[in-house]
Amino acid sequence: MSQDFHLIDLVSQAGAVQRLLAGKTDSEKLAWLATRGKLEPVVMTPDGRQTYHFESVTKQEAGFFFDAGDFVFVGDHTTFTVSDD
Repeated sequence: MSQDFHLIDLVSQAGAVQRLLAGKTDSEKLAWLATRGKLEPVVMTPDGRQTYHFESVTKQEAGFFFDAGDFVFVGDHTTFTVSDD
């Protein structure tokens, strides 16, 4: 995995991050993120999904969980994913 990738904003770089981490487990993705900012588990949803809060070294924040290995971001009254389409 490239150590040269500079993660500034997880949401705006989500497509590149997903491509870079393709084939990795959720645990491996979390470990990668933890080396590039501050990662904290937040809450378990009623359906059993763990959500996370990530803050990059530039203080850009993102809330997310995983669904079938893809990042699902949590915004104000919405969730969204980022695709290459």
